[in-house]
Amino acid sequence: MKVLIVDDEPIAQQILENLSRKVSYLNIVGICDNAIVALESIQELQPDLIFLDIQMPEMTGLEMLRILRQKNILVIFTTAFHEHALESYELDAVDYLLKPVAFERFLKAVTKASELFKLKQIQQQQVINVARNGESKNYVWAKEGRKRVQICIEDIILVQALKDYMELQLPTGKVILNITMNKIEELLPPPFFLRVNRSCIVRKSAIKYIQDMHIEINHPTVKRIPIGPTYWEDVKKHIVELF
Repeated sequence: MKVLIVDDEPIAQQILENLSRKVSYLNIVGICDNAIVALESIQELQPDLIFLDIQMPEMTGLEMLRILRQKNILVIFTTAFHEHALESYELDAVDYLLKPVAFERFLKAVTKASELFKLKQIQQQQVINVARNGESKNYVWAKEGRKRVQICIEDIILVQALKDYMELQLPTGKVILNITMNKIEELLPPPFFLRVNRSCIVRKSAIKYIQDMHIEINHPTVKRIPIGPTYWEDVKKHIVELF
């Protein structure tokens, strides 16, 4: 994986660089001392993973991550402050490392990032294969209670969180799966699905209209879906695509 380090402290940069060089599949392509320079460098460097500090001048790491959410780049926060952990996970950061970072904890975080990276590659290849072969259906297996069911991704209209379970709206009815929101989001091809709040993912082609921070979809039993404030900027980026 191509790695970009973003931290305003030279010592922290050096520590992350040394830790990264101990892991064979990490390849450092750049080191930036602030978020603005990093954003300018991303297009050229095309990193797969970013180690991102939070407290930086001009732009914080959290602000940078909000911009990066549609770029399909994995982010691991590295910070001396623990109070932003919850917000970082709400923004779908891979992990949250507290300084000073021990190698064992570092390795756990990058192993998780590597697994997500491989999964994204598989999903991208599936999309390419569907386009190349003209196939119209793409299936995944999921656990429903004590059985495993085969679900056609193209049939999924809406995903809603119900505590520890996920409810999938299909043309034939509902399916309740014992799976996390993050995991099911990984299974759904990004070009076709859009997360609109912490507990809801919608199929973009099912969206009827967007009004007053709500989404109306083409489904007779589903009411208007609220758009979360932290997801609004992402949703707006897709309006041109949708309409």
